[in-house]
Amino acid sequence: MRKYILPPLVLFGLVWFAWYLVQLRPEPQPREIKRQAPYVEVMVAEKKPMPAVVRSHGMVRPHTRTTLIAEVPGIIEGVAPFSQQELAPSFRAGGFFRKNDLLVKIEEVDLVSMVAGAKASLTRAQLQLMQERQLAEQAKSEWGERDWSKAPELVRRIPQIRKAEAEAQAAQANLEQAKKNLSRTQVLAPFDGRIIRTMVDRGQRVGGGSSAALAEVYSLDSAEIDLSLSQKEIAFLGFVDGFAQNSEIRVETLDREGNSVHQGSLDRSQGIVDSKTRLTNFVARIDDCFANPFTQSPIPSPLSLGQFVNLQLTGKKTQAFILPDSAFRDLTTVLLVDEQNSLRPQKVEVLHRTNQKVWVGKGLKNGDRVCITPIEIISEGMTVRVVGDPEPIPAELQSLKDANESNSSK
Repeated sequence: MRKYILPPLVLFGLVWFAWYLVQLRPEPQPREIKRQAPYVEVMVAEKKPMPAVVRSHGMVRPHTRTTLIAEVPGIIEGVAPFSQQELAPSFRAGGFFRKNDLLVKIEEVDLVSMVAGAKASLTRAQLQLMQERQLAEQAKSEWGERDWSKAPELVRRIPQIRKAEAEAQAAQANLEQAKKNLSRTQVLAPFDGRIIRTMVDRGQRVGGGSSAALAEVYSLDSAEIDLSLSQKEIAFLGFVDGFAQNSEIRVETLDREGNSVHQGSLDRSQGIVDSKTRLTNFVARIDDCFANPFTQSPIPSPLSLGQFVNLQLTGKKTQAFILPDSAFRDLTTVLLVDEQNSLRPQKVEVLHRTNQKVWVGKGLKNGDRVCITPIEIISEGMTVRVVGDPEPIPAELQSLKDANESNSSK
């Protein structure tokens, strides 16, 4: 019987004890939670003239690029270098040369014989001309006292003399051409440059049924960089197609750290809008940027053909507010902090945007405090605390302070 009564009694006792403990617990007192306003950093908006800066990129190519051609046929007798000088030209890929340096020499035996033949032809033509003139004098003496001007031209040997003179002139021209062809056996450099690739070498025949191309070369004077800009960037820089002052837009190549290495100018627009990107193609020109062993001082960080470079274009000055990118809630909205430290969204006109800075035209005025601290959740009129401002005194402390001041005054 006990085994049926004792367990329910024990269970009832435990339940009653638990209820008793619950009743003994103290009632929780409500406590007001005061939300602290978040701290933000602000910057004072100031409109000032700033140069328009646009970042872009492009590929390097030479301003002058050409193919050397053999103007006379023959077998190549030799290629540069022809001496042991330290700065002798080199007819190899990557080799440097100066203007009028001898790069390729073609065998001149055939052309020497052509010069000799042209000299012989000229001598015969001159002899024929002298003979015709003497025969004309003889015919005049045989004409006697009659009016020589009324004699037929054939009798006066005028056609024969004209023919001899023309043959003499043709022979003289052939001689000059033969001499010029002889001089063309020595292929000279047209400018200070560098060889991209060669197509021939010693012992190879050029011209006369074979290819006359010798090498592809480029000039060391300047480089051109192809780049693309949007219509908004073009207007921001102040570029006007066909306007002479466009050369005032400065172009700088940047290294990995963003430092300027070479300076040039925006040379021209190609007047072509890419159908895929809808960007306009431009050409920038930079002088003295290629490696050049003939200069007195080495060129720092020389550019190479086909190199991809980052560019910074600096154009006209424009009146704008410069804000950090962190000040924007979206593409065109910033947050202003009023005198009561309340947030207020403001739409602005964005002239240009980079990775770090934004040029703003309209929507702000001098003295506006712009919040530059990103805030995840905001509401219009939200109160914030500005970094650097004095901390506000709580109401309780303020009333106590006022009471102490009134007592001390009494």
